Amino acid sequence: MRQAAARGRRPTFRGLALACVLLLGSCSTDAAGPETTPVTDQGANQRYTVVLNAEVYTLAADAEWAEAFAYDPAGTIIAVGPEAEVVEVAGDDARIIDADGGMVLPGFQDVHVHVPEAGLFENVCFFEPGLTLDDYEDIAADCAAEQADDAWVLGAGASLFALRDGVSPLAALDRAVPNRPALVIDDLGHAVWTNSLGLEAAGIGLDDPDPQGGVFHRDANGELTGLLLEDAQQLVRNAAAADDATIDAGLRDSLPALAANGVTSISDAGGYWAQGHVDAWERIAAERELTVRAVNALYVYPNLDMDEQLDEFESRFRRSSGDLLQIDTAKIYIDGILELGTALLVEPYDVPPDANYPSGFRYFEPDQLTMYVAELHAMGFRINFHAIGDAAIREALDAIEAIDDDPTAVAERRHRITHTYIVHPNDIDRFADLGVVADFQQSPDAIDPLYHEDLTEIIGDRAFDLIPTGTLVEAGASVTLSSDWDAGPLPPLGTIERSLTRESNAVPDLATALALATIEAAAALGHDDITGSIEVGKQADYVVLDSNLFEVDVQDIDRTAVLLTVVDGAVAFDSKGMTN
Repeated sequence: MRQAAARGRRPTFRGLALACVLLLGSCSTDAAGPETTPVTDQGANQRYTVVLNAEVYTLAADAEWAEAFAYDPAGTIIAVGPEAEVVEVAGDDARIIDADGGMVLPGFQDVHVHVPEAGLFENVCFFEPGLTLDDYEDIAADCAAEQADDAWVLGAGASLFALRDGVSPLAALDRAVPNRPALVIDDLGHAVWTNSLGLEAAGIGLDDPDPQGGVFHRDANGELTGLLLEDAQQLVRNAAAADDATIDAGLRDSLPALAANGVTSISDAGGYWAQGHVDAWERIAAERELTVRAVNALYVYPNLDMDEQLDEFESRFRRSSGDLLQIDTAKIYIDGILELGTALLVEPYDVPPDANYPSGFRYFEPDQLTMYVAELHAMGFRINFHAIGDAAIREALDAIEAIDDDPTAVAERRHRITHTYIVHPNDIDRFADLGVVADFQQSPDAIDPLYHEDLTEIIGDRAFDLIPTGTLVEAGASVTLSSDWDAGPLPPLGTIERSLTRESNAVPDLATALALATIEAAAALGHDDITGSIEVGKQADYVVLDSNLFEVDVQDIDRTAVLLTVVDGAVAFDSKGMTN
């Protein structure tokens, strides 16, 4: 974790802001933040706002705790410190938010979520994991009846890996849905199941070779099974993409969950611009309906022409500190996942799940990956790599190290590797050396020792050092905690608790865990100059909790209630009427 002094923080309020208000009525200093697009219309309220009767955990370098803070109508924090001084600065007509003795801290920042999908998947049929092909055929038929008026039959949640052997999944889905294309997304996010009309809609022919970065699964006779692995699934997902109104509704439906969990900044890591997801974010932002600060990604499709795709990225690049929406990240998948045998490993699998890929599967060849990373970095993008296996993580680090730019400039871009399941011992120190952020999820399933035990069947003892969060923190790397929602549970308080209580590779203490979910996450998103801590000159992105996390049992952190969430000075969630 980087030292606080390296973040360029401004000092907490004392005399300067007080002098400005008392002597001059108002004044502008270099501590003032940039103009920002508000979450909601501030209307006629041009008063300052004071948050008091609180235990304010600021995450600032020079003043860990405060009694109160105040911010102006644009959401810029003007004072932090003793309650009496803050109230004096804000004036007699200030709006008062009484935190009722609760804990106030910077809003949680989740650097890896899938927000539109979370809403869209609420309206598809659920295929319970672990069922047989016959069960799934029955569910698909029922789903077709439920979605009788839709162009596609859509479902999600099935365990598709087990369907790769035996009776043809394609024939089963053709029987269940004979007259329309169908798409069933798996429970792992790395495969889909479609029928013959789905293949046709996606332009996939029976004799077509596998696309780069993906697999058209075939049976022992070389016939398509309707299972599409890794990036091959995007061909069908693109064909089945929802219309603009449906995507917008899915995004709108998901935003309240972020606010209710105290999340004030995110990075939407899907970035499926070919499916209209990026356009939906831009429409919602233009309509001033955002209730979160979003620093979003564009997905790099392995099978598209590089020059054409780079032109697309250049046209969509969006970075302005005055906007809640930024689009300045490139999402690059390097490998798949362990369960499918597609995570890329330095040493082969002990028992490969797929004999065709004894060491796993890569989306890009190393030289192509290096070219993409260099070009995207030159265009101003930060890179968010999906990497599970140790070889994939090494290739990401190699590509960053190969960037032809000043090493300090490369480090300041805050390229990051997410998931980060297996890190080879030789690569641990490279994260800090290169300034690469290691982003980890702490979902209940992923950190479960029984899951690790199961994986020993395919990767041996390597399974006992998965998701090495504590190791990378100890090594001095920049580390963040994220959720991968909706693939994983969203609540940051649950993530923090699990990071502290897991049996191995735990984060050392609560203060560190809170930093990883706030100021360190803000640094990873490149906006720690305006958010991530409660300091003069930063924006009022904060959350009020009903209990001081430092005073509750670590096992009860996830039971703490979020009472109020404020983004850019505007209320996004208020469960107790604190702002009425």
